[in-house]
Parts: sequence; C-alpha cells; structure tokens
Amino acid sequence: MKRLILLCYFFIPFILLSQSFNLNLLGDYEWQNNDAGSDIWGWVDQNNNEYALVGLENGFSVVDVTNPSNPVFKFYISDLSSTWRDIKTWGNYAYVTTEAHAGLLIVDLTDMTGNTYWHVTNFTHPNGNSVEFTAAHNIYIDENGIAYIFGASSNNGSNPSDGAIFLDVNVDPISPHYLGKWDEEYIHDGMVRGDTLYAGCINVGELFIIDVSDKSNPQTLGRRVTPSNFTHNAWISDNGDYVFTTDERSDAYIGAYDITNMSNIQEVDRIQSNPGSLSIPHNTHVDGNFIITSWYRDGTTVHDVTYPNNMIQVAYYDSYSGTGDGFDGCWGTYPFFPSGNIISSDINSSSNNDARLLVFRRDFQQACYLEGDVTDLSNGNPIVGATIEILNTSINNSTTSDLSGHYMSGTANAATYDILFSKPGYLSDTISASLTNGVITYVNASLQPLVAFNTSGMVIETAGLAIPNADVLIYNNDFSFSTITDNNGNFSISGIYEGNYEVVVGSWGYLTYCNNEYIDPNSSISISLDEGYYDDFTFDFGWTVSGGVTQSSDGKWERGDPEGTSDYGVLYNPENDISNDCANYAFVTGLSAGSQTGSNDVDDFNTILTSPIFNLSDNQIYFLSFYSWFANGFPWGNSANDSLKISISNGNTQVLLETQTSASNLMGQWNFSTYQLDQYINLTSNMQLILETADWDALGGHWVEAGFDLFQITVNPPNNILINKNKNNRKLLKIIDILGREVVSENNTQLFYIYDDGSVDNKFIVK
Repeated sequence: MKRLILLCYFFIPFILLSQSFNLNLLGDYEWQNNDAGSDIWGWVDQNNNEYALVGLENGFSVVDVTNPSNPVFKFYISDLSSTWRDIKTWGNYAYVTTEAHAGLLIVDLTDMTGNTYWHVTNFTHPNGNSVEFTAAHNIYIDENGIAYIFGASSNNGSNPSDGAIFLDVNVDPISPHYLGKWDEEYIHDGMVRGDTLYAGCINVGELFIIDVSDKSNPQTLGRRVTPSNFTHNAWISDNGDYVFTTDERSDAYIGAYDITNMSNIQEVDRIQSNPGSLSIPHNTHVDGNFIITSWYRDGTTVHDVTYPNNMIQVAYYDSYSGTGDGFDGCWGTYPFFPSGNIISSDINSSSNNDARLLVFRRDFQQACYLEGDVTDLSNGNPIVGATIEILNTSINNSTTSDLSGHYMSGTANAATYDILFSKPGYLSDTISASLTNGVITYVNASLQPLVAFNTSGMVIETAGLAIPNADVLIYNNDFSFSTITDNNGNFSISGIYEGNYEVVVGSWGYLTYCNNEYIDPNSSISISLDEGYYDDFTFDFGWTVSGGVTQSSDGKWERGDPEGTSDYGVLYNPENDISNDCANYAFVTGLSAGSQTGSNDVDDFNTILTSPIFNLSDNQIYFLSFYSWFANGFPWGNSANDSLKISISNGNTQVLLETQTSASNLMGQWNFSTYQLDQYINLTSNMQLILETADWDALGGHWVEAGFDLFQITVNPPNNILINKNKNNRKLLKIIDILGREVVSENNTQLFYIYDDGSVDNKFIVK
C-alpha cells in the first residue's frame, strides 16, 4: 500500500487569559477533589460574616468570604454526583436541589461543621395532599418563605410536576409543606416576587409570567418568545416593569421586556456580551440598575439597565482561558452581599481544571448614555439601519438606527470619544463628543449619499476563449453582488458603489481567481482563468449529498461558513474554513452549531459527499490535495467507533484513500492530504472524489463531525501548502518525500519540509 502524505494545519482558537474590565478580583478559592463547579448563592450570618454557598459535581460546600482576599473553607457535604446543583436560602438554612435523585438537601448553616443536614423527598400538605420528588433542576425561594421547585422528577414511580412545585419552608424549615403546583410547561429556572412567578420555559423557548397568589390554582398571565427560543432564566426589575431573560444557546442574548401589559409583552432591547464569539449566557440577576450575568466562557458580565431599552455593558471578568461555544467557565454569580462584593462559581477554571470560587470588587458605575438621529443629508429623511460605533472603547458598543432613524448607545467610562456613523451607500462621518457617566448625551448625524453606477466585465480562458456560466462574486463589508457570465463570457453588475472589493471568479474545470480590486465608474473587469480543478466552495460547483441523513439537524453535508463547537477544550465542528483560500466556505456536517455541542452532528445514518466528474485521461501525472476534518466522541452510548472515509473513483473502480477514526491524534483540526493519483487508480475521464461519514450508534449517542475544504487537482505536487508570514522563527521538524516517508538524504528528489508552526515548504533538491 502506498503511504499518503498527511500534514496538519493547526487551528488555534484566540485565547483570553483572565481579562477584566471594571471588575477587580479580590480573591479566589479552588477545590482539589476533582469536582466541577455548579451554581452559587450567598448567606450572611448574624455577625455580618459573608459566605459563599457553592454547588459542586459531587457535593455542596461553604466558604467564608468575609475577608475576600483570604477565603476560608468551612465545610463540604458529599452527595450523589450530578452536573446540576442549585442553592437558595431561607433564614439560617440552605436548600439544595440536584438532578441526581438525592431529594431536597436542607443544611443548617448555624452549624459550620457541616454535620447538620437532611435529605427530604416527601412533602405533605396540611390537608393531607402530598408530593414526592427525588430530583429537580432548580429552586427559588421568595420573600415569603415559599420555595419553588423547578423541573422535578422522581425515581420511585411518582410523577411530580416538572413545572413548579410550591413548598412552604417558613413554618417548618426542615419539614416543608406542599402547597400546590403549576404544570403547563417544563420550567428550567425562574424567580418570584410578590405573588408572581417569572419562569424560563426552555423547551418551548418562552418566558411565562404566572400569578401564584392562589397556590392551589395558579394562573398564567402572559408569555413571550425570547431571542434564541431557549429561555433559561428570568429576573424582574426592581420597579416591576421589566423582565430580563437569558437563552442558553451559542451567541445568544440577554433580552429586556416591558411587562406593564401582561397580555402584550414587548421586547425593548437585546444585547450580547461578546458578539460573534459564540459564547453562551447562563443566569442573570437584577441588582438595582445593573444585571450581573454568568456567561460561561466569557465569565462574569455586568450591564447597566437604567434604561432597559438601552442596555450597556460596563464590566466583565473573563476567568476561563478558552473562548467560543461550550459549557466551560462561569456557571453562576451572586451580587447581593451587603459588602457589595460579587461572587461567582466557575465550572473548571482552577489550576487543576476543577471548580473555582471568585470574589470581585465593583469598579463600575452607571454608563455614559448616547442618543440621536441619523438622516440623509440630501433630503433630511431618516436613515434606517445606520451603524453607530463609539470608537476606542474597551467593550463593543455598535448599534443601528431604527425605523425613525433614532439610535441609542453608550459606553462604560467618561471621556471624549469619536463616534463613527456609517451606512452602505453613504459617506461615513465621524463626530467627536464628550460623554459623562449617568448622563444622556445627544448627537445627531447627516450622511451624504454616494452615487451608484453600473460596471461590467468578462471571463476568458488563458487562450482568450470566453467562459460561459462562470460564477462571479464581488463583495466588501458593505455590499455583495453575484452573477454568472453569459454565453460570450460577459457579465454586468448594477447599482455598485466606488470602492475596494474582493473579486472572486470560478467555474468547474478552472482555477478560481480571487483578488482585491478598486472599482470605479471607469473600471472594466477582465478575468482570465487557468484550466484545472480547484474548489474552495466559494461557489456551488455541483457537489452532491446523499446517504441516510437528510436533515441539517442530523448532520448532513452542507456548504457554507461553519459554526464551531467544542466540549471541555476538544474541538468538534470547525469554527473556520482553511484561511489561505478565497472565501470563508467549506463543506461540513451541519453548518450551525445549534444549542450545544452535538446538536447538529451526524446522527443514526451516513452522509456522503461526492464531487462533480473531473477528466484526468490525458496521460499526465496528477496530484490530488485537500484539507479534511474529523472529530468523534462519546458523551453517552457506546465507545466512539465512527470514521470519515475518503475514496477516489474512476467510474468503474472505487479505491479507499484514507480513513480517519477516533483513534487518530489528528482529530478536531484541519489536516492536509495529497496523493499522486496514478499510484492508486487508473485515471479516466470520469473521476470523482467521495467522502462518507456516519454515526451508527443505535441511540445517535456519538458526536460525529466532519469537514472538507480546498480541493485541488494539480500536475505538480502542491507548493507552499500553508502561507507563513514569519518564516525566520520556524523550526524544522522533519523532511518527507512524496510518499510520506521521512528522509535524511536530500539528493535529486521532491521533498516536503514540515515546520513547528504547521507550515510546509515544497522543494526540489538538486545535488
């Protein structure tokens, strides 16, 4: 068997290490017992000592944070193992729920030895009615001593409500009485003030508002879909007029809602911590004019909500080393201590990747608010969708004008700023303004419209013959134009504006052209394409998808810009395509990240990607090259045993070129392969490349993700496989020949030089 050349392109995510803004880390505590962190709450004793109550994977722990620079461990109660452990308090007792079927853990906090606690599973109403549950997702206790148990279940044959169960913990704190339930939908998390429950019904993606004044007969008052349709938690503003929600999905938002009319709940704003990072928000809490949020890989964040229709981020502490999609980093936060200190619980950001408690000082204050109107200079009409950005700030603040041309924005710290106003089709304008904390500053802008024009061009072969039906893409950050050439190779673009554009032109059987060009009214674009086979998937050249998988959610092959997924540092779906091609597209199994890792991976069947036919029958030596991606894990079900198989066909015979499996040390990264095809198969005019991957686990329990990019057929081995801009700092790792064999002699042969930065040089040595 011939050996293939398999070279690695390492995709390294951008990493932030404990970056902070307006939150000062005063102290922390790390657990050393292989425990991951879960939720957190706080408690203050009669001497005003402050304690962090921390849920852990294998138990419950209390840490004295009165002196935040020196947190003191008090006790640990071991319990059944569970990812989820939530805590609330009433009086001198902590109430802890878990999904591990341990019942409701009640802890007497006056005994700091941790030896006084109870597990309770049966709760009785004074009239004799009762409920029994062994597990629950969450808990909240209101100001009247009523505990609300969310997402309850049982392992003993009973069928408790998985909406909300109401328990009185005020009359008898260690033997709560059952009062009633609400069970229209599953509740993931919620909070209560007065006689109103604000519930995150995650499965239907809606905020529910429920009147619980009559515990035996609660009534739904209103409901509203939240931005990412996966409502995790909700918290009411101090004045009771607004609710803030989180959706536990990648790149999701905090949503703000006006609830003054329960039958017509209105969204007034939404905001992300770090737009485009794919990070996931978890729980938010209202603390006066601020909301404090645990945002997984973005850490702890703070937003000013003085004006709920103009939420502004004013602080953050990023405690986790990684970025992007994934359930790592900050699980929960508690901002209600009398000292003003904020405590947060991290899942796995300690030095040994276990749970970590963090104590913060507030260095933030009310934001500087900015409002105004954007109009068209030529006619005074409002400009809809203009972008307004306060430059040189620490936190993204970009916003857009609404249907009336009005905008609202702001930033954390007072200063004089340049404010950039822009809109495609207009000249941008920059206006300087002094912004002050707690003050609304008004700045209006009028933008000069640009003049649109038409342009044209042609696409030809190197011999000068026209190429009909060639794809043409012309784009920049503001505009995108696409068309195809006519039978004479000509194309035209209408309504384009002067400026720099990326010009990409391609057709199957030719090498795709891409270049940055300045286009003005005098431009005439002429593109010459070399013959050959190349596809970076900027265009749809006719690759076909088949197999048992037919839905995007089940991971069929899809062409586009992929969204990355990961789990505990392991990359599954790629976040980007290969960087040294024309655009951002690749083929991957399920483009969208979905709500979590594995949401849109390959499930239950196979998915097959097949190239268009290519003709290699002219007796030349041809080299196939491409980048592929494969990742395979087993969060549940049987051990991962799936694969990515890549084969070549000549119309009569199909030959397997390579198989990637979970045993490969190249998983979760783009890997380069090249083959001299005549060493594997007879070359014909009916050649095709075929990629097949599948999840054959009966329950679809394996995580299976595959990717494919930068397909090329060349008459010479591919040269300069990776672009490297700093070659002087490279270290040579090894030299291999065209068959992948490591060599020492460098005489009269084609060689690949592999460096420590992942780059490869292709050289022909003559000695």
